[in-house]
Order: sequence, then C-alpha cells, then structure tokens
Amino acid sequence: MKEYKVNSGYGWHAWFWVDKEEFEGKWKIGRLRYRVEKAVGRADDGKLFLMVWTNLDQNDWHKFSQVFYEIDESEYAELLDRAIKQGELTPKDREHLIKRMKAPFIPPWDIHKAVVVYRDGRYTLGQQGDLPYLIVNGERLTLTCHPYEPCLYITDKSNGKTVVHNAFDPFDVLDAFSRGETITSITGREYDARDFCRMVEYAAGMGDIGINDAEVVFGTNKKREETAKK
Repeated sequence: MKEYKVNSGYGWHAWFWVDKEEFEGKWKIGRLRYRVEKAVGRADDGKLFLMVWTNLDQNDWHKFSQVFYEIDESEYAELLDRAIKQGELTPKDREHLIKRMKAPFIPPWDIHKAVVVYRDGRYTLGQQGDLPYLIVNGERLTLTCHPYEPCLYITDKSNGKTVVHNAFDPFDVLDAFSRGETITSITGREYDARDFCRMVEYAAGMGDIGINDAEVVFGTNKKREETAKK
C-alpha cells in the first residue's frame, strides 16, 4: 500500500475497527490510553483508503497522528475478514460493507448547504452556517464530529458539550437522510431520521457517553427485531 493524501476532509464511506493494541498489557482508562487503531474510509475523490491513527503521548489524548494509505478492493476484503476473526464484525456486516464499497460513489455532503432534512412536531434536523444542528422543542443543539473514532459532539446553547463515542459524522447523517436512506450504528442498530433525533436528545447533557449507552433510549434494537421476524 502506498501513502495517500486526503485533501478535503472526511467523506467516510464505511468505518469499522480492525486493529487495537494494548499498552503495557492493559487498557488505559478513559482518554489516557495508548492506542494504535485502523479504519477504512472513502476519500472525497472516491478512492478507498486505510487510516492509521496513533496516539503519540499516552498522557495527552490531543497528540495523535494520522497516516492514510490507498488500498484496493481485495485489501479491503482482507481487512473485513480480519475484523470478523477479531470478533468486531459479523459476516452479515461484511456483506453490507462490501455492497457499499461496490455501489456507485456519491460525493460527500456539501458542507456549505443551508437545508432542513427532517422536521416533525418535536424535531428539526438540518444544517446552517456550515454546521449541522438539531432543534428539540425550540432548543438548538449543534452537531460536530471528531472523525478518528468517530465521536459525535453535541453542544447546547450554554456551550455545554456531550461526546457520544463510536457514533456518527453528522454530515454523513444529513447526506443519508436527505436521500431517503437510513444509517446504521456500530452496534448494528438501524436509524431513520427520527431515531437519530431521539438518540441525540437523550444523550445531550450527559458529558461523555458511548453509542451503546445512548441507544438505551430505544429499549430494543429495531434492526435485530426485524431480522428475527424474517
């Protein structure tokens, strides 16, 4: 694989963990841990790439490096197989990701749009001033993302911030919902637009939460329920 330069942000096509390494035999707690993690995505020009994220200082989570490598479809399939062996991916998930890889590439969401992609009596989900947002009963929440995990940041009007780990890039969310598609979390739960709004509303104000804990708001897993009925 050759090193690859990603010049225009993170237009993620698919995201999953394929490798993790312990530090001195055990995980560090919270942010103070050493990690080498890898993920696969699709750049804004449509090329597949492997991202390697490495924490440079286990005492400072802000200090990290990212290196990108262009990969081909066979290398991508090998990484999926490796993720299955590590228990981080199911064969059904692999099939879904392979289908997404082979689908015609649609350029990422235009980050300069001002648009509403979903509205009902309680929620308004959209983007304005280059920032995605969710309005819940008149209260505005700004949605941003740190792409290395990715972490969804929810910021309220008082500038209080909640981090939802292993969640979504809000630009990808808007892109999917604007095309009438659903999104799927790392836990396997499938979301429509209202589901996403409910999860964000539930997580807002919690400070630091994982996507699996945020999904407690649903009570059950809709995707697994539908699979069980078939």
